[in-house]
Amino acid sequence: MEIDKMRSTVMFTALLFASLLISCGAAEMRQAQITDVYVEDFNSDDMKSCRPSDVPLDNSRALHFFHRARQVDYTTIHDHYNIAPCYVEGTLKYGAISCEWRIRAGATAQIKCGRRTQYFVCDNCEDLFREQ
Repeated sequence: MEIDKMRSTVMFTALLFASLLISCGAAEMRQAQITDVYVEDFNSDDMKSCRPSDVPLDNSRALHFFHRARQVDYTTIHDHYNIAPCYVEGTLKYGAISCEWRIRAGATAQIKCGRRTQYFVCDNCEDLFREQ
């Protein structure tokens, strides 16, 4: 009887641990699964200091941004990056899921798929923000 109780406890602990690993792994996006990036619009909260020329991204450049970027939490962006008042926004596919995205002039970004929002920064994307 005692051995059965121990087995049940061990099995429960193993299942709990496995579910935690799966849920933690699901939080990380795989940028290689990002496709069909489409730039829809430019927005700015301050047109005097942040203009379309500050975020000259087309569909291809936006895709390259996400492939180069690294995923971070919002606190990292807030504490260590410039949250620019202007951004381009659009849609993309993450696997088979349609998502919305924003890339800001300060090389920060977010992807929103349903209720989940993921944040990104790109420290080596200066070339993508240069006008051609």
